Amino acid sequence: MSTHKEYALIAILATAAIIGILPVFAQSATNTNSTDSSQIGPSTGSQQILPITVSTDKDVYDRQSIVIVTGHVQNAIAGQAVTMKVSDPTGKIVEVNQLTLDNNGDFQDKISTSSPLWSSSGTYTIYVQAGAQQGLLSTTTQFTLPGGGETNCTPQQLSATIGSELYCINYSIDGGTVSGVTLNTASKTFMVTIQADNDGQITLNIPRLVLDAKSGTTDSVFAVLIDGEQVQQFTDSSTTDTRNITIPFQAGSEKIEIIGTQIVPEFGPIAALVLAIAIVSIIAVSAKTGLRFMPKY
Repeated sequence: MSTHKEYALIAILATAAIIGILPVFAQSATNTNSTDSSQIGPSTGSQQILPITVSTDKDVYDRQSIVIVTGHVQNAIAGQAVTMKVSDPTGKIVEVNQLTLDNNGDFQDKISTSSPLWSSSGTYTIYVQAGAQQGLLSTTTQFTLPGGGETNCTPQQLSATIGSELYCINYSIDGGTVSGVTLNTASKTFMVTIQADNDGQITLNIPRLVLDAKSGTTDSVFAVLIDGEQVQQFTDSSTTDTRNITIPFQAGSEKIEIIGTQIVPEFGPIAALVLAIAIVSIIAVSAKTGLRFMPKY
């Protein structure tokens, strides 16, 4: 099979795989996470100079983070291309970029975790490669996006589902019981259905990655509705990872809606199509430059 036919086949398969993706569903101290080049053998005890390296500025991120990716290629030529792809915990490609080396052989990229493509929680893998068909250099590094993925919730928690991901939300209620919870990604609404036998209140500890309210980088106030009427009397406190909101209600109340500006993303077909086009474009460029994701046998 010729080189061009190989790339045509890869492009078709990549497009089909991305469009067929189904919906799936915190910050720590700075800790650079890097791995060795795939062409380097086990260490002999002395520090080795790797031909290609890649790392991230942290090991763990939240859903509103910027992942800073840096790397270096030894004995590189300024302007040389480095291809980077990122795969999610299920192996699906969520990001493809072609980077350019500077005069020192360094490369850098910034990736936003708020993209709807990054819907799965777990370990993400960054794969980079540089060089032509001969002497190809490649390496990988990994980082984690927590949140979701629980198998079940306790009786003291509310369960909410987006795609295939389950989220458990701590809560307490006086004067009634909770009968259901709904997350609406279109309206960015967290809705709790209650049976209020008496006047009371409900307190919810909502993870920011599930629902948040922001004005730029600053916390803003949620909009709260009870049975369709907006209310102003509620308290809202926050931590690094959660928004803690306490809402009083009257006997007979049935539906409480909390509306924010950011909600846990659900994968969309348009985003999948855009990614598919990006992958095909990278493959087309790689075919001209000699850069390959597939080893040549």
